[in-house]
Amino acid sequence: MNNPPLLVGGGVELFDIVVNMHGLGPFEQEAKRAIKIRLGDVEIPVLPLDRIITSKRATGRPKDRAILPALEDTLRTLRSRHKRDG
Repeated sequence: MNNPPLLVGGGVELFDIVVNMHGLGPFEQEAKRAIKIRLGDVEIPVLPLDRIITSKRATGRPKDRAILPALEDTLRTLRSRHKRDG
């Protein structure tokens, strides 16, 4: 199994780099859905929040189940804003 890259420095706890995705389609398919976010000089592909939620549900790990309510609430808020502003 591959290990994710090692990140060091302030704010690294905000990142969750994965080398496999539970409950999702093949990597190539999911990569097409990724949103590009620029961090300094680097563009990072990030899965949309709904795909992250799907994957965290599929793992069943306690740490993933613990964060699900916050992620789901965030997704509802984003969708509500999109409907209102769209």
